[in-house]
Amino acid sequence: MQIKIAFCFDENLVNQILVAVASLLDSGRKKEVHYDIYCVCTKAAADVEGCLQKIIASRDRDSVLTMKVVENPYEDSYQVRGISTGTYLRLMLHRLLPEIERIIYVDVDVLFRNDLTGIWNAPMEHEVLAAVKGAVNLSDKWDWNSDRPYWNYLKGMKGKYINAGVTMMNLAKIREQKLEEQWDNWAKEKLYYQDQDILNITCQNAIYYLPPKYNMLAYMGKQDYDTFVSEGIFTKEECKEAMEHPVIIHYAGDKPWKRYDTNLGNLWWDYVNSQSDLQGLFDEEKARSYHGPTFFAKAVRKLQKIISKEKL
Repeated sequence: MQIKIAFCFDENLVNQILVAVASLLDSGRKKEVHYDIYCVCTKAAADVEGCLQKIIASRDRDSVLTMKVVENPYEDSYQVRGISTGTYLRLMLHRLLPEIERIIYVDVDVLFRNDLTGIWNAPMEHEVLAAVKGAVNLSDKWDWNSDRPYWNYLKGMKGKYINAGVTMMNLAKIREQKLEEQWDNWAKEKLYYQDQDILNITCQNAIYYLPPKYNMLAYMGKQDYDTFVSEGIFTKEECKEAMEHPVIIHYAGDKPWKRYDTNLGNLWWDYVNSQSDLQGLFDEEKARSYHGPTFFAKAVRKLQKIISKEKL
């Protein structure tokens, strides 16, 4: 089985892509499972190709790397929460890979713990996306977001809003439905969750929902998953499996390479330190010494919020 997977990144995440690809190939190794790995990146990040080739060759010679170096047409799109416009590059996959009908897109801030056959085999005859419901669905977070000017476009997504960090994309359907024009128009808007909001707005009623083990959000603890259950977003069994046997751990909040004590950050560091070709890529001492923003940083952020009159 040859599973197609894509990562999109810019020069800010070149070391992180090495960890993501290495853990992908190391996790749940099976003789019959290999990967066609597509890396879409900006020119400033293209030098990572040689290191990626070595990582793949040393782990699985039947997996193949294809680099797509692009100019980012979304570089002027909205940036917020420290997330660069490199995240928008996934909106180009249907155009960059015209011969491919479907592909699994994954953010680079992840640690793979098992193979992706469960996602790859998801039935998607009519759906545009397959993904996991996100934390935005929780009542307190939904209410917090509800006064955003564009949120009325998402009113039908309560309890169905996806976290797009792990997404099977039906590229054939995306082309067929000509979603590119909508995506380009929405990319000009100030959306708090950026291209994730774009996908949720434009792909409503065309999403196949995956169990949470395929996108286990590291910043969420047992109490959060209990709330998922009480609010009917996931079952108790699904949440238990996600916490105990995640296929993908997604560090969507604090990043372990910046903050060692982030939830499940030790697992990421344990993996990095166990691999000779990943050791030394990150400053572990600095990560161990950082425990969150200083009082001054918090004050600056609050002042920015007041000045901009925008919910940051």
